[in-house]
Amino acid sequence: MKIVIVGVGKVGETLIGNLVRENHDIVIVDYDYDVVNNVVNHYDVRGIVGGGLERKVLIDAGVDKADLLIACTSRDEMNILCCVLAKKIGVHSTVARVRDPQYFKEMENMRTDLGLDYAFNPELATALEIAQVLKFPSARSVESFAGGRARMAEFEITGNNPLVGKNLQQISKEYGGKILIGVVRRGDRIIIPHGDYVVESGDLIHIIGDEQEIASFCKKIKIFKKKAKSAFIIGGGKIVYYLAQELLHSGVSVKIIEKDEERAEELSELLPSATVIIGNGTDQDVLDDENLKNSDACITLTGMDEENVMISLYAKQSMVDKIVTKIDRPSILKMVNMLGLGTVVSPRNVIANHIVRFVRSYSATKGGGADTLYKIDNKAEALEFTVLNGFKGIDTPLKQLTLKKNVLIGGIVRDNEFILPSGDTAIKVGDRVIVVSEEKQFTELSQILK
Repeated sequence: MKIVIVGVGKVGETLIGNLVRENHDIVIVDYDYDVVNNVVNHYDVRGIVGGGLERKVLIDAGVDKADLLIACTSRDEMNILCCVLAKKIGVHSTVARVRDPQYFKEMENMRTDLGLDYAFNPELATALEIAQVLKFPSARSVESFAGGRARMAEFEITGNNPLVGKNLQQISKEYGGKILIGVVRRGDRIIIPHGDYVVESGDLIHIIGDEQEIASFCKKIKIFKKKAKSAFIIGGGKIVYYLAQELLHSGVSVKIIEKDEERAEELSELLPSATVIIGNGTDQDVLDDENLKNSDACITLTGMDEENVMISLYAKQSMVDKIVTKIDRPSILKMVNMLGLGTVVSPRNVIANHIVRFVRSYSATKGGGADTLYKIDNKAEALEFTVLNGFKGIDTPLKQLTLKKNVLIGGIVRDNEFILPSGDTAIKVGDRVIVVSEEKQFTELSQILK
């Protein structure tokens, strides 16, 4: 596909990297010559220096012949207008980054009235991901499939875990339940495990099942933690607003520490059910006075990675049960993972998954694209597909299907019920199938077959 990306900030560059890896023809547009030059030298893309609202710039970028334009500048209005202009010039589809809550509420009307095909909000997507983890705090990360009827949860296996030294067949016999270990991260390796795979201390395992079955399994191996009932949030940006809204709606008590007085007062008005404190989240006295150590969860969402890490380390020392740390810079993500802080979120990576899924669905024929896409270190993927009439494996037992190497059917949702697949399970039209694979960039379910 030919894709034009307008705006090369943190999100834009992450999208460029992901889409180049998927072999799309990318043209970037940005006002900043140095930014364009650096990206062109780093990736195999073409660059245009200019603005997304300049007709000549968009024509020079080939928008009239492009399949897709993604507008991800820092200004919502510019992104929306850029998409409208690109549509008039002739681009097939448009995607806009829209962050402001007031604009985002009107997105359905904008899609109809202005011809926007898709809008993404990195802050909202990140907030929803954090909220999901707080509902299942024993997990490092949680991804939902089929509207929450199936989940993939990541857990760290420590030295005293009863799974250590056992293979997957033994684990299945001993602990039972309708769950599947679909992916293992061991150091820098990503493994799609078979029944003889032996779990080791330090492994990060990804379990697929419904929420109750995963919770039951966690209880059996004694790593279960109750849902967070109180959250201590550091920072006052848009992620904080969206997250606090979601948590308050779920019955979680929320305390926000924000050092900017004007923003703190604004949040207090927007979130009357939350407690908003004016203070510096890096000040130990503030954290102690506001009783951080008695909170179920600490979420660090300031604009500085170093501050987030420092506060999270103090929360860990204070024995806070669940810690979530926002990291924007890829260069320090690996280092932070080594600190054992638990859940680390990166808004740019969260939204990259959403956009890549949209692009793959757009590429798929007959509307058979992925409904959900979850990337694991860019080395493995979990995808959800809805089974359509054209799939060749319909009503055929899985043991008779020949799947490509390192591809696993991790679960099936049928009539709102999660099914743990066996060799005798047959896929039916309308099923929602969860596929796990080493990264193969599948756009349709049929591609999993040899």
